Amino acid sequence: MSKINKLNQLSAIRLLYVEDDTETREELQSILELYVSELYVAKNGREGLEYYKKYLPDIVVTDIQMPEMNGLSLAADIKSLNPEQQIVILSAYNDVEYLFRALELELQHYITKPISVERLLNKLAEITEHMTLARDAEKSRKLLEQYKMLVDEKAIVAKIDRNGILVYVNQHFCELSGYTEAELLGQHYLFSFDASGQEDIFADLKQALADKGKWQGILKKRTKSGAIYVVDVSVVSVFNALGQIEEFVALMVDMTEIYEKFERLSLNLKQDLNEQKHYLHEYERAMELGTSLCVIDTDGKIVSANNNFSATLNYTPEELIGHSLYDLMQDATEFKRRVLTKVEQQGFSSRVIKMASKGGFERTLSTVIVGIHNQDGHIDSLMSLSQDISDAIKLNEDIIENQKDLIYVLGEVVENRSYETGTHIKRVALISELLARKYGLSDEYANMIKIASPLHDIGKIGIPDNILHKAGKLSESEYTIMRKHADLGYQLLNKLDKPLIKMAATIAHEHHEYYNGAGYPAGLTGEHIAIEARIVSLVDVFDALSTRRIYKEPWPDAEIIEYLNKNKAIQFDPELVDLFMDNIDEILSIRNGLTA
Repeated sequence: MSKINKLNQLSAIRLLYVEDDTETREELQSILELYVSELYVAKNGREGLEYYKKYLPDIVVTDIQMPEMNGLSLAADIKSLNPEQQIVILSAYNDVEYLFRALELELQHYITKPISVERLLNKLAEITEHMTLARDAEKSRKLLEQYKMLVDEKAIVAKIDRNGILVYVNQHFCELSGYTEAELLGQHYLFSFDASGQEDIFADLKQALADKGKWQGILKKRTKSGAIYVVDVSVVSVFNALGQIEEFVALMVDMTEIYEKFERLSLNLKQDLNEQKHYLHEYERAMELGTSLCVIDTDGKIVSANNNFSATLNYTPEELIGHSLYDLMQDATEFKRRVLTKVEQQGFSSRVIKMASKGGFERTLSTVIVGIHNQDGHIDSLMSLSQDISDAIKLNEDIIENQKDLIYVLGEVVENRSYETGTHIKRVALISELLARKYGLSDEYANMIKIASPLHDIGKIGIPDNILHKAGKLSESEYTIMRKHADLGYQLLNKLDKPLIKMAATIAHEHHEYYNGAGYPAGLTGEHIAIEARIVSLVDVFDALSTRRIYKEPWPDAEIIEYLNKNKAIQFDPELVDLFMDNIDEILSIRNGLTA
């Protein structure tokens, strides 16, 4: 979405703005009135709380330091009324104590003073977009619950855990089997099946669930009274976020009447051709209505696409057929290398794929790719079953982005207090991310290290100015005080139970540990030091030596490289030092591109 379109979203927003400084308040009020639907302006926190209760605005923007109730007290009272209320805090760099109180209140949006109008408007637009996505997600969740309720009302449903134990059955299942829910739950899924003549089917069912996580077929079962009933069963696996099977869901159709009919005709459940075509048509229609489907040949050319799949990418089916699906993928090379190989080996593959829709917008699809085999057993084509998860991904990225903004604000507070440039934390972040990827950490973990690393020296806010800003060498007693910043940083950050902040706490606590155990504060050794701390430790020293500080001039690159190699396996992880040297050109390029 373009910046203009994002700002246009503000036209439906009701905003409460709280600021005690008259000049700032009047200037910003005149601008905000041009964008939002309704603007309520208060001169202090107490008046702001009254306005909030009266008007219930969509977003609150408030200064921190104000008379008659400061901004954090106002935010706390508002959160007690509405925990989901979106609040933007306006803060200055000297508001460090208030920022940590804001962390405890789980306030996620911050703008530093002096206020950039463009940044504030963009932040309001991002919050508005997030609120819209959240409302749409809640609407989708409720719709999904209704669909599940509809399936429960009309179908015979059972859920089975990974050990084959029934954990849920609906009323239709109980009525058909003659058993109560209490009698069925806890039983093995083969409970009450008629084993006579079905041994091969049972073996195939178990093997298919173990290998592919899905199975479809017809089974004979016995009711509690001993009568036989026949069901057409489809069993599919439900995966968790790690791609592991969480449970199985079985949907059944009562085929008893048909079975008895053809049993009397001695057809042994073999339906005639017309009826087979009828059921095939019914299954195809059900798939068309409920699933995003696309079929491609072995070269990637789209053979067919249903309306759901085409609409996700803003095309018609006719516009897609005949074109290469790979042209729409963000990383087709990786898809061909990994996904197709897995399909050939086990028949299917699950993967999240980024696709370009018509108009250039990116969509993220959670996709299962299934190999379709010809009569000779070779893969003839591939069928993809997709779910559009773009909105869910966007919500998660927004949450990470909010935490990232907070971490960079706090990191810049530290750098400003120590008279160092904000580009130091950006260089440390980018080079740490690069080194993490080279080490073999996942993209997600490397990105978390990049976001968390700016707080490695957060504990310096507790070090006295006469020590922090001393130009000469520290005395032994001064150095003892300076070393306390590692513990102080950990104590400040470890109070919050959020993954990114927890990682930042670990980095702050351990980035002065030495690989040989001679560091501080705990004297940890080797791999007892967290990998994120080992990475940031090496990168922080490299950047500190590269740049001018109050107590020294920058070192030449040759001397820095000599120092790092000399301290391999002493101060630094030897494997990381080797990786650092192997990628020194790329690292120097990052550093030189962000030199203050």
